[in-house]
Parts: sequence; structure tokens; C-alpha cells
Amino acid sequence: MSSIDMASIQKIEGSRFWYASYRDARRKQHLLSTKIEHSPEITDPKERVKKTAANKRTATKIATDLEEAECGNATEAHLRKIVVEVGHRVNQRQIEFKQTRVYLGEWRERASKAKSKRTAERYVKVVDDFLGVLGPKAEGALDTITPRDVQLFVDAEMRVGKGATSVRIAAKVLNIPFARAMRQGLIATNPVASVELPDEAGDSHEAFNWEQVLSLYNAADGEWKTAILMGAYTGARLGDVVNMRWKNIPLDLANVAKFLPSKTKRTRKQDLVVPAHPTLRAHLLTLAHSNNPEDLILPGLAAQRIPGRSGLSRQFTEILSKAGIIQETVEAPGKGGRRFNRFTFQSLRHTFVSNLSNNGVDKDTRKLLSGHEDDETHLIYTHMTLAKLKQAVETLPAMKL
Repeated sequence: MSSIDMASIQKIEGSRFWYASYRDARRKQHLLSTKIEHSPEITDPKERVKKTAANKRTATKIATDLEEAECGNATEAHLRKIVVEVGHRVNQRQIEFKQTRVYLGEWRERASKAKSKRTAERYVKVVDDFLGVLGPKAEGALDTITPRDVQLFVDAEMRVGKGATSVRIAAKVLNIPFARAMRQGLIATNPVASVELPDEAGDSHEAFNWEQVLSLYNAADGEWKTAILMGAYTGARLGDVVNMRWKNIPLDLANVAKFLPSKTKRTRKQDLVVPAHPTLRAHLLTLAHSNNPEDLILPGLAAQRIPGRSGLSRQFTEILSKAGIIQETVEAPGKGGRRFNRFTFQSLRHTFVSNLSNNGVDKDTRKLLSGHEDDETHLIYTHMTLAKLKQAVETLPAMKL
């Protein structure tokens, strides 16, 4: 490279900073401020001369480094070294490239403190598993993580037998810190965003037949009888059933169950509307209740936790046993697969949806009644009359209680 082509520094009229003059690999000339003063305002003459000379050397080094990076096909490591050195000289502070393990560890620590114990444990598990898949690469800079790295993590989760839903949740968790890093300018793109995820797996719970639903009702006591009928005739999940209030089923008005499912509360734009089946309506009319619409229909069950050794899920399992329904426990393949029961309260939801399907109720109507609503079916909601929904619900068989 001739002296004419070598990087240099220049003074620009109206600016107190040295400007770096250099060429890129295509020989295009660039002029960039170094933010280094060429005439520092220092009272002591000796100190001013000393500082002026030091600034000139620093500005010249910056110009040389910039041209080397542009023309020398510098490796990633060398580029990082240049940026760190230049940043230190210009800003008098060290630029830190966030190490992946450090960044994710810090995020995990902060996030887990703000979440419930169960959520915190999930965050810890996802981050630890991802770092395990990365191996030595976890010690590198955060912006070296690629979609391929995340894809390897997703594939590893599937290989150990985890379900599609669990894998998608893990990817969603991992997306949070990377999206945050992108907003902070630490990475240019989010490597999680373009990863191919497995399709949502269908729920593996079995549906009850109506003889079994009646057996469950007869085996149950007190509020559980009502809960079972509400699950079978509205398709509502256990958490929504036990928190239902009388205002959600105004029997003296429209004879419909109207509620906002807890699982989709943040994304749904309106309440789920399910006409009350005659069997459910007749049962609810036998219950004693106050005139306060805010009162819970099942206050005893609502006061209890769903999980746990004495929780609602365990209580329902005991009702299954009393009803003579044989429980089947299935273990997913692979060491990461979890065990699950074929029959749970969720099975009543399957009973609701499956019977609608078997009775010829169209897909869009089934989605509206069950709350499996996507953008397309949401748009047709206003065209679906309550009479049609009522007709669909009444295809479900009545039970003599």
C-alpha cells in the first residue's frame, strides 16, 4: 500500500475533532470523526502539547484500525479486538461483548426472582439445558449464537421424548432473553425467531363416553357433581369451572354460560359463550344460591388448589376410582418424557368437543364453543347466531340424573 493510500487523519473546518480518512476493500474513500480533539483546551502549555501529541497518535491508530478492518478481511476475533481498543480510547472505558453464559445466567436470575416458583424453575431448566447443548460455545459472545444453535437445542429436546407443547414453551422462554438482547443492541437479530418448531401436539387425554360421565356424576359428592356436569356440557377447564360465578350463567336471562377462559385471557377479545344445555340448566336450578351475581357457584372447590396431594386433580382421580373407571398411565418415550394420565378432568372437555364433532357440528362452531379460536374463526363470530350455537350444544345427549 503506497503512502498515498495509507489511512490518515485530517482537520475539518468547524470541528474540534480529528477525522479518520481511509479506504475500504473497494477502494472507496471514507471520512469519519474519531471524536478525539485535535486542540485540547488545557491551560498548562506543557500539558497541552503532551495531550495534543497523544490525541494525534490515538486518532491515527483509530484511522489505521478502521482501514485494516475494512480492507484486511479481518477475522471476527480481530474485529472485536479493534472495536474494543477503539472504544476504550474514544470513550475511556472498556466495551464488553456479553458472554452467552453470563448474559443468560444474569437474565435467568433476574427473571426467576420476579416469577412464581414453578415459572422460575422452568426458566432455570430451559437456560441450563440450552447452555448444555451449546457446550464450549456458551463461553463465546452472545451475538455468535445462530438459529442453528437454537435448532440443535429444539431437536435435542424432541429426541429425549418431550412433547411438542413442552418444546414450544421452552423455545418461548428462550426467546425472551434474546429478544431483550436485541432491544438492547447486544445482538443484531434474534436467533430464536427463525427456528422451526414442532406442531402443537393434540392432547393425549381420552374422552369419556356419556355412560362414564353419568357414572362420575353418581360417584361424586356435593359440588363435584356440578363441576362434572359443567365440564361435560360447556367444555370448560377445571380452573374455569371452579371459579365460575352466577353472573357467568344467568339462568333467568339468556340461558348461556359466558366467561373468559383463564388460559387465553390475555389474547381473547371477548367472552366465550356456550348456551346452557337443558340437563345442566335443570341441575343448576336445583342449587341454592343468593341473588348476588358475584357469588361463586362452587365456593368450596374454588377455595382449593388444583395440583398437590390433596388438590382438585387428585380428588377427581379418586372419583374416577369410585366410578369404576380404570385409569391408564402413559409414559412418553425418552428420558425427558413425562408421565400422564389418560383420564383427567380435561377428558370432560374432550367429551364435549368429540361429541359435537360426532353429531355433525361444523368445525367453526366447535371452535367457538370450545374456545379454540384463531383469527379466521374469530372473524366469523359475529355471523354465528346464538340459536345456531344453542342447536349445536343440544346435540349433546341429555342425562337422567
